[in-house]
Amino acid sequence: MVSTAEIATSDSCSLLGAYLTERLDPHPLFRPHLPHAARLVVGPVAFGAWDERSPLQLALVLSDARRETLAAALQAHQLWDPAADYRVMLPDREPFRRFPGAEIRVLSASELAQEFQFDLPVALWFWEHAAVRSDPDGVVADQLREARGTFARRLNRIRCEHYYHFRRARQDLLAPRLSPSRARTLLAIRLGETAREAMRLAFLADGIPYPGDHWLEWAAERETRSGESLLAAVHALLAADEASDLEHAGKVLRARVVHALQQGGVSEPWLEQWWMWPALGPAD
Repeated sequence: MVSTAEIATSDSCSLLGAYLTERLDPHPLFRPHLPHAARLVVGPVAFGAWDERSPLQLALVLSDARRETLAAALQAHQLWDPAADYRVMLPDREPFRRFPGAEIRVLSASELAQEFQFDLPVALWFWEHAAVRSDPDGVVADQLREARGTFARRLNRIRCEHYYHFRRARQDLLAPRLSPSRARTLLAIRLGETAREAMRLAFLADGIPYPGDHWLEWAAERETRSGESLLAAVHALLAADEASDLEHAGKVLRARVVHALQQGGVSEPWLEQWWMWPALGPAD
């Protein structure tokens, strides 16, 4: 049986093929570089969660030299201004199929590698969810393989670090030692931190990377074993009005996070002695 993800990837690659044929193949600046580019659909279109009011998001990955050549040509023709955005990001505001337009990002192989250096779990999730139409030199596949290996080696430490931040934020919910007017803002900040770390841990418990904040809830329900359970606890925490309700909801969420990590094979001392991070955290 064909999965939803496979259908989304197939549809995305078909869209990309049509866009290349109609818009980029005839373009004199892009045409010489397209045979050498890895061509991908990225963002929500690639994994079937898009809003058709949003543009079709495309990425081209070139060698460093080819990216510089194309960037210089685009700048010379005033199609890209590095002072406005260091990324080579080109908006196409003409409607295409059912989309209001497109966004084309051109990356070098080095820039792609830097993405994995900045925020590994988010970058890995993003690029793993891209729909790859072609990768002639294997640049994207090679870098994804390397990033997956790095993530696997660091997984225990990443889990420990995020669990520490979750427990710290949850504990601080119960003791906002500020005047009432300032405590409201502090409480909102700590609620957000607690919810975000809990949802990230749904992915890490399963040994997989997590998305950026915008897609945490959507993906947790679909991609993790504990996502639905943790989301229900998060929603209860966010809805709590009284201190007693907040404390109870926080305890329920903590128990579900611990259970999710234990299901993922975590049995280290830091599950209880979380305040000892990073002393108790495993090495990379």
